[in-house]
Amino acid sequence: ASRSTIFLKKWVRTKHAILFRLSNQTVQVVFYDHTEILLCSEAKIVTYVNKKHERETYRLEDVMLATEHSDIKKRLKYAEGILQQLVSGQKK
Repeated sequence: ASRSTIFLKKWVRTKHAILFRLSNQTVQVVFYDHTEILLCSEAKIVTYVNKKHERETYRLEDVMLATEHSDIKKRLKYAEGILQQLVSGQKK
């Protein structure tokens, strides 16, 4: 495979979402409420897709510091919990 080929490294299904970890360090979390977040750790950006399938991209720092975006923050916190479980080798 060439360097530019992106592939799925790991995935996990939870009570509220399915998380995909890709080979380019991107994490995609698809929630069962038809929303999703894509985290690009290298660029430190988050893309949020709402229930209307509208896509918005933000700097991660801007989302965390803003008083709005509670829907995105809630999903980021959930994704963080799943990722911590993956790193520690546990799964709920």
